[in-house]
Amino acid sequence: MGKFDGVLLISDFDDTLLRTSAAVRSGGELPEIPAYNLERIRYFMDNGGRFALASGRVWVSFVHFLPMVPTNAPCGTANGAAIVDPATGKNLFLHPLPDSIGGVIEELEARGPRYACELYPADNTADVLRPNDFTRNHAHISRYEFREITSFSQTHPPFLKALFEGEYGELEALRQYIVSRPWYSEYEVFFSSDTLLELIARGSNKGTMVGKLAELCGVSLDHTYCIGDNANDLPMLQRARIAFAPSNAVPAILESGATILCDCMEGAVGQAIDHLDRIY
Repeated sequence: MGKFDGVLLISDFDDTLLRTSAAVRSGGELPEIPAYNLERIRYFMDNGGRFALASGRVWVSFVHFLPMVPTNAPCGTANGAAIVDPATGKNLFLHPLPDSIGGVIEELEARGPRYACELYPADNTADVLRPNDFTRNHAHISRYEFREITSFSQTHPPFLKALFEGEYGELEALRQYIVSRPWYSEYEVFFSSDTLLELIARGSNKGTMVGKLAELCGVSLDHTYCIGDNANDLPMLQRARIAFAPSNAVPAILESGATILCDCMEGAVGQAIDHLDRIY
């Protein structure tokens, strides 16, 4: 019996386990995951804990990072639209975008946008309308290939999510437009960084994923803990027994009541495990 038997810790990846936002903006290489994070994750797992990653990334842009991180639980991807078995790459759970997404994308395209739109079919491919520097940097650091398309008709459903990439001001105007539309009742939209705006199915968020992931791991929500830094992590943090956040988190997270830890590159995930070490 380990002291963390029946305990689940779910961590966001980008800017929580490892700072990636600077590389997305610059196109540079990623830093290494802080050694303290890796040390404490291994300690947590060696003592019976289940450690899971929950990312806004889809599988195709996430699978290459798994060898860098010790995990022993399924992975949440696409902001909760999918849960994947990391050993096989098979989907254990899917909550794709509604069938109305084709009309939605065509309406947004008719506005003459200047941002890129990545569409992620459930078969783990990536199609992009108007790829820009953010798209290319994202693909470079995530080590995936995308297919450039010129219209929605060239891609294929079902889709896990749509990702809009551009400057913050343009994306904020897009967000405001989306939430004003009558079809928004079927969707959720939020920033996962200041250059990335996510569109997912209503209810297909990291909060819903927490319940599904805990169920798959056989762990009670009373012993489920989460750590994240950005707006897309808020539903996940609200489901946790204790929510943690690195000090570099966005204001909405810092003001959410989460336990604030050190900066992500100083080992915030490791510090969350220190906290659990004192509890158990």
